Amino acid sequence: MTRGWGYGLALTGVLAAVLVLGVASAPVFAAPLSLIPPELAARPSAQVDASLKTEPPSLQVPRSADANAEVPTVTRPALAAKTSYNVVVLGDSLGDGIWAGLYHALRKDKRFHVIRKSKVATGLVRQDYYNWNDAVTEVASDTKIDIAVVIMGTNDRQPIVKDGVRYALFDPEWRKVYNARVDSFTDVLKATGARIYWVGLPVMRSPRFEDDMETFTDIFKARAAANGVVFVPTRGLMTDEDGNYVAYGLDKAGRKRLLRAEDGIHFTMAGYEHLVNPIAQIIKQDADRGIVTVDASAGAVSATVADGGDASLPHAAESIGLKAQIYDVADSHPGRSDDWRWTGAAH
Repeated sequence: MTRGWGYGLALTGVLAAVLVLGVASAPVFAAPLSLIPPELAARPSAQVDASLKTEPPSLQVPRSADANAEVPTVTRPALAAKTSYNVVVLGDSLGDGIWAGLYHALRKDKRFHVIRKSKVATGLVRQDYYNWNDAVTEVASDTKIDIAVVIMGTNDRQPIVKDGVRYALFDPEWRKVYNARVDSFTDVLKATGARIYWVGLPVMRSPRFEDDMETFTDIFKARAAANGVVFVPTRGLMTDEDGNYVAYGLDKAGRKRLLRAEDGIHFTMAGYEHLVNPIAQIIKQDADRGIVTVDASAGAVSATVADGGDASLPHAAESIGLKAQIYDVADSHPGRSDDWRWTGAAH
């Protein structure tokens, strides 16, 4: 298991090259934000006819504490009919890549404004370092969220501390606290009336890392079912016939391309375009038809909305000296696909 600030943000540079001309070199942590044009990073939604109705209230299903619970296969209520939707992406560095991919996939559809609110090297465990349960409240207060796309987990392979007590990764109490944080995060987004798409984690190259990411995906799938939000699985994408990690695959033009970055976690631009395909499709279907019948083979599983949720929990990681484990930040290598300073022509 790699610790520290080792691994890399595979996409930010390539996405910057696609969206911005003439990028200057800068430190790893400052540059990704400075590279994003303000009009792309926080574009407001267009004026909507006041006569349009909001999303109708949905059925309720009880939350399940079982992280392995199956997602109920039911039909969700219609997405509110609008002329413009803010699609807000939240999460870690994979969220950065999904934002880039969705921006590219939806850019010709003028209904959608894709806004990046992801933050590199964050997760739901280390609230002493970055508290997503507080941050999502701030995002919701200053940004109109019609559609929220969430991906988390790559930095959460570490103990949780509550009231000075350390709980080991995936122990029962760890799961209880983590589930509550997922629920609290989701409740804030639900309170805005946003349609929420929680994206499962893709297959990873490292077997140990992959095992843990599969467990996180099971947790997110179960919480999506309990909270009544859409879960979008990605584990079947960019794998061989046995479901194993592969670095190369065919792009949308049928050409063999490098899809994954050197760290075995992130993606190239072509890879992110492939990763967001099922997400973009389900978003468009919701907007076009207003209602989606569950079809897991098409890349989306849905459930009805449940109310309530646990409050965010206190933390005391600093008091017992936990060391952060960060997996989604890396040294950049000039000219490589995960070098955000790259200024060559986009492919």
